[in-house]
Amino acid sequence: MAYTLIRHLEHRVRLQYKKLLLQQIRKTLLSVQASILHDKKTNKRYVLPSNVPLDAEKIYKLMDVSLKTSVYRIM
Repeated sequence: MAYTLIRHLEHRVRLQYKKLLLQQIRKTLLSVQASILHDKKTNKRYVLPSNVPLDAEKIYKLMDVSLKTSVYRIM
């Protein structure tokens, strides 16, 4: 099942964006990170996303996954 999903992702990326090897897709998606900041005064938590590579943005977009690039609060 996992093999099929990986091949499907590779196929969609190749058709809708550009040809990327599975290792490149994996490395690109693993580079997407975020830090969680905790405000001790108000006891609120915020997410601070890192800079996202262009390839990762395109992959997220073609898979219809939202990608926030600005700070947002965790409920």
